[in-house]
Amino acid sequence: QDMLDHNHANTNIPKVIGAARGYELTGDTRYRDISENFYRMVTQHHIYCTGGTSNGEFWHAPDAIASQLGPAAEECCCSYNMMKLTRHIYGWSGDPAAMDYYERALFNARLGTQDSDGLKMYYLSLAPGLWRTFGTSFGAFWCCTGTGAEEFAKFGDSIYWHDAAGIYVNLFISSQVEWPEKGLTLVQDTSFPEEEGTTIHVRTKGRVSSQICVRAPSWVGSGFGITINGAPPSSIGMGAGHFVLTRDWKNGDQIHVRLPMSLRMESLPDDPSIQAAMYGPLALAGRLGNSGLVREMIYGPLRPDPKQGITVPAIARSLGSSADWIEPVPGGSLEFRSIGRKDPIRLSPLYSIFDERYTVYWKAAV
Repeated sequence: QDMLDHNHANTNIPKVIGAARGYELTGDTRYRDISENFYRMVTQHHIYCTGGTSNGEFWHAPDAIASQLGPAAEECCCSYNMMKLTRHIYGWSGDPAAMDYYERALFNARLGTQDSDGLKMYYLSLAPGLWRTFGTSFGAFWCCTGTGAEEFAKFGDSIYWHDAAGIYVNLFISSQVEWPEKGLTLVQDTSFPEEEGTTIHVRTKGRVSSQICVRAPSWVGSGFGITINGAPPSSIGMGAGHFVLTRDWKNGDQIHVRLPMSLRMESLPDDPSIQAAMYGPLALAGRLGNSGLVREMIYGPLRPDPKQGITVPAIARSLGSSADWIEPVPGGSLEFRSIGRKDPIRLSPLYSIFDERYTVYWKAAV
């Protein structure tokens, strides 16, 4: 039973992380049942398109998202701890859906919550027409300051995993991993998400027989493909959302992965007319300018003041998953604009918008 309504989110997520660790230490399957059931409830019924959860630090009724788009939605600590729990869940199951969630939370709920001076956010507002707020250098020792410092120090976490048979490439981030027991090193070279693909360089001292398993994201568009040394692999398997490449690898082998992204709309379960624009795993936000914003409104408050918000225009479109009201800006990396308006609205990944009003969710005027 989903009994999360009116429970304090970031008190309970760490409890479940403790239960997950309890299962790993004792083998008591009740702890695993608790962890997996809780994880399913939160990720299927209590999250925003960003992967974040909670409003005003608390959960509310399952799937009641439309009424929870406030200045205190979502709390940054909750995303940090949900990602921490995801690492346990994935470690037991190898389910790529867990990495889909982890990636969504990483790019939307974590990136962008630290400014250029290292100051952290407490709440990532999802109320249309508001803005990001950050702490100050000496007056904001919040819980989210500590978890933010830890999260931003370990962005190398969870890119790669391995089992006895092979290594898993789950996140598309420039990085290097060494597997000394196998004598295998992978170097991933990518500017994802600006680049819709990644190249994996294999380094060995001799021939190494191993699987290299590449996650097939749930969001990937048509044209997804893999080549090895410029040619399609002679043998490729599919296992639980991963493409499995099995061969004797030699030093200098290259794997290129095409990861085409496409635009789509995601509707809220309790009000399909409220929608978010997504591009691959990225939540796009409408850029609404900085009129009226001053530094004191951005630095110091836990959350933006809803009384100083602005009205966000509705979008004229039919309901559904098609994002036919948005088009890419020519020559713009991850920049988009609305179609059919006298004053087009520009959209960018949420993580890239600072010192500016924005909206992640739009009302469709059908």
